[in-house]
Amino acid sequence: MYDKSWNEHLIKQVFSMDIADKILHTPLISQVEDDRLIWKAERSDKYYVCSAYRLCVTDLKDSSYNWRPGYWSGIWKLKVPPKVKNLVWRICRGCLPTRIRLLDKGVVCPPNCASCDSNNEDLLHVFFTCPFAVQELSAELAQRLTSVLWSIWKHHNIRVWDDGTETSAAAVERARNLVGDWQLANMPDTLASAAQQQQHMPLQTIRSLARLRLGGHSRQHRSPGRYKCNIDAAFCNQSNRTGIGICVRDSDGTFVLAKAVTITCVMQVDVGEALGLHAAVERLSDTHLDNVDFETDSKLTVDAFRSTRNDDYEFGSIISSCRSLFNSVFSNSRVEFIRRQANEVANALARDATSLASSVVYYDIPNCIESIIINELL
Repeated sequence: MYDKSWNEHLIKQVFSMDIADKILHTPLISQVEDDRLIWKAERSDKYYVCSAYRLCVTDLKDSSYNWRPGYWSGIWKLKVPPKVKNLVWRICRGCLPTRIRLLDKGVVCPPNCASCDSNNEDLLHVFFTCPFAVQELSAELAQRLTSVLWSIWKHHNIRVWDDGTETSAAAVERARNLVGDWQLANMPDTLASAAQQQQHMPLQTIRSLARLRLGGHSRQHRSPGRYKCNIDAAFCNQSNRTGIGICVRDSDGTFVLAKAVTITCVMQVDVGEALGLHAAVERLSDTHLDNVDFETDSKLTVDAFRSTRNDDYEFGSIISSCRSLFNSVFSNSRVEFIRRQANEVANALARDATSLASSVVYYDIPNCIESIIINELL
């Protein structure tokens, strides 16, 4: 994938050690053919005063005393009325006027909870331990909340033990699928049989529709003769590597081949995902396979591939090279976005690739994805 390298001796002669080290750790990507000056603070690569001001405020001027840790922008992006956003913000900042808070500010008032008359009316009590608040949490809401908590802890374990990465949307989707699968597994057979008699539908169809209604997902069946190529990228700061996973299966889900690509640096996420798509297109162009559905869980990559807009960044150069190769080789193939839950096999390959010394092509199912492929065939 790389046919470029820095002139290490010359760089160390010209620059100081700290600058030289930053230069030498900048990845060189073969798809970027021409070097040019760009303003990296803007996606358009053009200089704007507003972006320069943002850089000065965030990078050059110490304004840390104005900031508080937390995902504050997420509060204002909530799809709720403004007064709800304001309440959530005040809760997170700890400035809601509970009676304990008022006493801390010198306001004379009783410390008892206004709802249950118990001692110490603070934020934790008002929203979580007060009997009134506990009763307000309906069974459905409690089910969703506890499932999200489980999924957050699952994400924590993936980070700690597997050094994996996933989006918050993937964690929420996992929690939703957990509840849906549990409800489906506990659906009484008598109810399913009654529905079968009423609708004159097979029992398996009833359960499949129930799974869809409850938020689950199943393996997508493809037209005969088509191939599916799953693609993903993983990033490991500990080993300073980027891994790319590629897995090709036929319309029946039978394993065809896989490839694990390891890159000896941690790429930006968008660049790594774009390199994954390029590596997959390049690998399959040598096999003369057509009718391929290239599937990735990076919507940014898919949208850029389908767009005609030019991008002078590394990401845009990789996408342009990928699009050109794709159009010259494939006539009846496509690039599609899929959810992360449907891309587990490529994600497992990518994570495994970060521990490899060099890239590997598999013509037999590797151990790291064997159980996933078997489960998806069931």
